[in-house]
Amino acid sequence: MADVAEVVVYRGLLASVAKRYIVFEAYPVDTNDTITIGELTVLTGVTGATLYRLDTGALVTCTTTGTSNVITVTNAGLVDVPVVGIASGN
Repeated sequence: MADVAEVVVYRGLLASVAKRYIVFEAYPVDTNDTITIGELTVLTGVTGATLYRLDTGALVTCTTTGTSNVITVTNAGLVDVPVVGIASGN
């Protein structure tokens, strides 16, 4: 289990609901790794996240707590997989 650094490729703000979102890449990702989204605050955290494998386009399962800026990869069997994701929060 490791914390994998993300590379932000796009930043956005949906002003009508005051939510920020980022699109990012992370590599290499294994099952049970974490991705800490530094641009979203620890206090309100990541309120939603979706990850996709860059090599196959398949959805990668993950969890967020809504009170932390950490995404945990829960998809079984991942070893050194490149992912792209989107995360929203404050």
